[in-house]
Amino acid sequence: MTCIVQKFGGTSVATLERIKNVADIVARSHKNGRSVVAVVSAMAGVTNKFIGYVQNLNACEGDPEYDHVASSGELVTAGLLAIALKNLGLNAKSYSAWQVPIFTNGNYGCATILKIDPQNLKNDIANGVIPVICGFQGVSPENRITTLGRGGSDLTAVAVASAVDADLCEIYSDVDGVYTVDPNLYHEARRIEGVNYYEMLEMASQGAKILQEQSVDYAMKKRVVVRVASSFVDNGGTIISEKIPPRDFRGLAITPSLSLIKVSHKADDASILRLLEKHFIRAEILKSGESEKTSLLLDKKKAIIAINVLKSCEFVRNVKQIAVRRPSSQISVIGSSISEKIGKTLANVLETAKIDTFGLSITDHKVNLIISGDKLLESIALLHKYCGLEK
Repeated sequence: MTCIVQKFGGTSVATLERIKNVADIVARSHKNGRSVVAVVSAMAGVTNKFIGYVQNLNACEGDPEYDHVASSGELVTAGLLAIALKNLGLNAKSYSAWQVPIFTNGNYGCATILKIDPQNLKNDIANGVIPVICGFQGVSPENRITTLGRGGSDLTAVAVASAVDADLCEIYSDVDGVYTVDPNLYHEARRIEGVNYYEMLEMASQGAKILQEQSVDYAMKKRVVVRVASSFVDNGGTIISEKIPPRDFRGLAITPSLSLIKVSHKADDASILRLLEKHFIRAEILKSGESEKTSLLLDKKKAIIAINVLKSCEFVRNVKQIAVRRPSSQISVIGSSISEKIGKTLANVLETAKIDTFGLSITDHKVNLIISGDKLLESIALLHKYCGLEK
């Protein structure tokens, strides 16, 4: 019998009716002869509501109590889905992270999974029970609840799939696959049938919202085949696997709002970047002209975590977030054959349309272009067409 892990995001479980719909999806897979493990997020909006509570009491990411509150929405969803499955005549059992158990490090707010003991889950699967697991949660070495960062339920699902030797990990949300660019920003975006791990990792790391970056990294290391699909539309979705051949240009990843952080330190710039990358935070360096002082541009949503990471490092003297006078965005062009020549060509495409790029960096799989925020939509349209992504 094949085994499948199915993860359902917040929009998929936003109401009782949608939870019943999710139960039907799980039930169909079970009745088709598959062993199923379900992983759930909190109902849409619930986590943000709880985070608002703790922020009003002056707690922030990095505080264990913050994680305790922020992770509680998943408990409700797991219990409700288990009840809905029982109403369909199936045997189901809800799990929080400590009951699995899922062990993490102590990086509260953005923990890393170290180990999963799968024995409880395998026993249930062998007995025909459907485990329904709280996503986003882990247990620290201090035996405290941790959270796995925004989108952390994706990481839970991939890690559980690896632990129980599942044949496939399905990630369900309100989007029916991976697109060449965020379809909410550009209506000519096209759904991609397959993406390899390296391309998906770059897309996730540079702002694509479909999958959490840590989950793609984990899937690549453990060779977990992932399918991204919608819980509302029945189609093929997008397969993520090492078997998908690369393309010169695969897609665009967008970071719509950037923050500027200034760091005084006793190390080199590369050490600062490596420190942030360990916590899956990507940044661009803007040279300040002063030694041991670095200016960083990064995703506005990750600024608080980045500041906490930097402050906790012994070679960092001071960290300060700076108000940005000119709102900026980043477009990342993802592909398999990126070169310095291609990067400069893409910058020229924008400059020909009188769109200035005031930041350009190039690696083997991506070009990052930093532009003025008010030129974002125009830039997306130009680059999408130039790279042939509409074909």
